[in-house]
Amino acid sequence: MCAPDLCRNRFVDFSVVNARRRLPLPSVTRAARVLPRLGRPGSRSAELHESSLIDASSTRPSIAEANRFALLRWFGLVGTILMGLGGLGGGAMPVVGNPYVHLPGGALMSRMLQTSSALILIGVGLLVVSWVLMAPFVGAGGTPARVGKAAVARTFAAWVIPLILTAPLFTQDIYSYLAQGSIVRQGLDPYAAGPVEILGPENHLARSVPFIWAQSPSPYGPVALGVSAAISWLTSDSIVLGVVAHRLVSLMGIGVAGWAVVALARRCGVSPSAALWLGVLNPLTILHLVGGIHNEAILLGLMLVGVELGLRGVDALGSRNAAAVVYLTGSGALISCAGLVKVTGFIALGFVGMALARELARRVAPAVALVVAAATQAALLVATTVVVSAVTGIGYGWVTGQGGAASIRSWLSITTDIAVIAGHLGMLLGLGDHIDAMLVITRGAGVLVAGVFLVRMLWATFRGAIHPVGALGVATLVLVILFPVVHPWYPLWAILPLAAWANRLFFRAAVVAYSAIFSFLVLPRGLALDPGAVFTIYATAAASFAVLCAAAWWWYRRSGRRSLN
Repeated sequence: MCAPDLCRNRFVDFSVVNARRRLPLPSVTRAARVLPRLGRPGSRSAELHESSLIDASSTRPSIAEANRFALLRWFGLVGTILMGLGGLGGGAMPVVGNPYVHLPGGALMSRMLQTSSALILIGVGLLVVSWVLMAPFVGAGGTPARVGKAAVARTFAAWVIPLILTAPLFTQDIYSYLAQGSIVRQGLDPYAAGPVEILGPENHLARSVPFIWAQSPSPYGPVALGVSAAISWLTSDSIVLGVVAHRLVSLMGIGVAGWAVVALARRCGVSPSAALWLGVLNPLTILHLVGGIHNEAILLGLMLVGVELGLRGVDALGSRNAAAVVYLTGSGALISCAGLVKVTGFIALGFVGMALARELARRVAPAVALVVAAATQAALLVATTVVVSAVTGIGYGWVTGQGGAASIRSWLSITTDIAVIAGHLGMLLGLGDHIDAMLVITRGAGVLVAGVFLVRMLWATFRGAIHPVGALGVATLVLVILFPVVHPWYPLWAILPLAAWANRLFFRAAVVAYSAIFSFLVLPRGLALDPGAVFTIYATAAASFAVLCAAAWWWYRRSGRRSLN
């Protein structure tokens, strides 16, 4: 153990510590004096939340502030309207029989891929700028919020409405969801083979599945596949209706996640307006969970509601034990269902369990509390998995089907980048191509480090060094950073829970910077295009956006400032 005043330092001089204790300096200690110390588990992560900040207060906006906020809402709405229109030509279209040509504007936009794609990126620019400029109004800098959570929620609703009927944006994954839903609806095993092999190469859904998933078993759990099967049955495998139905389900998931974010933010003393703005109104949420219709919307909705119910159950222990049992049972079931969408959802079970164990430790021995909490969460997980598998009729192939995405070499994955760079250096030195072997080593090491950090955060939660919501968010963020495959929207796994707890300005600024930059790094079609076409799309979008910004600034200087005030 180090002296309290030294434990906060990253590097510890053990000679000072031992001198204070009047002990001889061991040789092993002398050799290790330059090694970094991690400190107490959760001690540094807990600094992302500052309880002394006046973050949860709010004040009424002036007329000028209300007008400026309304103007930003309109700019963002114009942006999503442009995205919805451009998506009819520049979105992720099915391979055959494009049904979007029958929608208003679809026939025209479908003949102009580059123009449609540029239109989408212009809309993204308006959305991002509007979102960033809303930061002072929601109290993101620690000042009292000028607008309430209801105004932020209404802004989200207005911004997503133009995207409901448009084509999928920034990804082709939705066609994999549609095909897998059809497989499950027909009583076939989605874990036995890929959609093309099961449905046949002539099936209209299978033909639009991305190549990486066309012959791969489903990597998703029974909850995700059960939702897809229900949509397949309701829409009779219609592509347009299926896309709209999946998008509505995603909106439902984001909606309940928003409710949970507000509840958790109040619990943590954080501005609900700022939490909603940072997590739910985030451009990555709108672009990829609404526009791209990724399953993370369902995962986050189930997980965050489960966390809030679990913490309510912990609060109710002792005074309302019956209510506590109901809350904790519902929490375990919901979080387990989140994990049955994607396995990362299971992480939240551990942090609710540690919160439960900490409360039980007030009454029983800590070891007994840990065992009881772990057994409770494990029992709820097993029971939920059995029930969901029985109801959906889907087996347990998802347990062994999690490695399909690992074949992707994602440049956002640090562990993948290290392996690829090291492998290419080896080839330059004449050592041969060992990239695949390096990937196994670096990715395995990354997962191991993330696992160790997860255990530290669990222990920190049990010791009370960090709030369960913060520990969940930080542990998930580290997992994403070290994950074998990372897509631009994966950090949302951590951003949404952290939005309800981490109120430091530097954290919010980092999220804003990441979200703003990575909103532009995925092509609207979700597929690679010719470099010349990519340059044309981005150059056209940048030039057009610059003209729009110049016109807006001219209007503001000429008459807008006076009219807004």
